[in-house]
Amino acid sequence: MKCPNCSFHMFIADKTTNSLSHVTFYRCSVCISEHVSSEPIVEHANHDSTEYFDGSSEGNKRYMMI
Repeated sequence: MKCPNCSFHMFIADKTTNSLSHVTFYRCSVCISEHVSSEPIVEHANHDSTEYFDGSSEGNKRYMMI
C-alpha cells in the first residue's frame, strides 16, 4: 500500500482479527502517517439447498396476516 501523503510504500504495523472483522494498521516510515484497513469476515454457511424441501409440510406451516 502506498502512503496517501507522500506516495512512499507503507509497512504493516499491526494486525487484529476478531469474529467480525480483520483490521490491518499501516504506517509510513517517511512521513509517519497511519492508515487503517478493515475487512469483514464472512463465514459461508454450508446449508444443503434441498434441506428446506425435505421437511414435511406440517413442519413448515406459514401463516398469512389478513
